[in-house]
Amino acid sequence: MLGSRAIPALAPGATSSGSTTVTIPAGTATGNYYIIAKADADNVVAETNKGNNLYYWYIQVGPDLVISALSAPSTAAVGATLTITDTTKNQGGGGADSTTTRFYLTASTVLDASAAVLGSRAIPALAAGATNSGSTTVTIPAGTATGNHYIIAKADADNVVTETNKGNNLYYWFIQITVN
Repeated sequence: MLGSRAIPALAPGATSSGSTTVTIPAGTATGNYYIIAKADADNVVAETNKGNNLYYWYIQVGPDLVISALSAPSTAAVGATLTITDTTKNQGGGGADSTTTRFYLTASTVLDASAAVLGSRAIPALAAGATNSGSTTVTIPAGTATGNHYIIAKADADNVVTETNKGNNLYYWFIQITVN
């Protein structure tokens, strides 16, 4: 139990609103949780329906790193140097240690072994809700086929932070690769 609050006697149809400060226990593993509030928690009131006494609220315990913004030129030639600007955000409920955001060039929005690494940027430790923005200069690799490609940015590219959700670490940007 995280906490409770006393409720005065209530007339039919009446409500009681209030706040209760709770502390997530130390050592709680990173993950997705629910805080559940139970009316008449001690079962002292005779009610017509005990089945509706629960209400829940979803919370994340621990960090969740995402790319919240990404931009680059919409066209570039093979061998060209360009600047990628990104914002890495910790949208979770706990602090994240230092990480790396890495940038890839690929022919699809799927990050797989065929993606070429363009570069990376060091991200400092981020408190819950904090962001870090920066720019990285990269070069389109020689031998890249012309046509439609994507720049994919991956937060926590080396998977060093235990996050509430690893499935949201990618963000992509469409880019047309042309001949030099």
